Amino acid sequence: MMNKHDLGQIMKALGLLTYIGILMVVSIGIGYFLGAWIDGRLNTDPVFSIIGLVVGVGAGFYTVYQVIKGTLN
Repeated sequence: MMNKHDLGQIMKALGLLTYIGILMVVSIGIGYFLGAWIDGRLNTDPVFSIIGLVVGVGAGFYTVYQVIKGTLN
């Protein structure tokens, strides 16, 4: 049987995983949609969409790294 401390640790880990997932989705989405918006303005489809997607993935991984680093310290 789990005690309250174990349950608290599990909930904390699940919260962190949820936060990381949301960070990745939002970062990638913002990068892609900004790129798509620029493509629409400059008629350069899909150049900036791809660039925005790559930048969003990079920003997402960097942010996740910072969150995990802060959590472990």
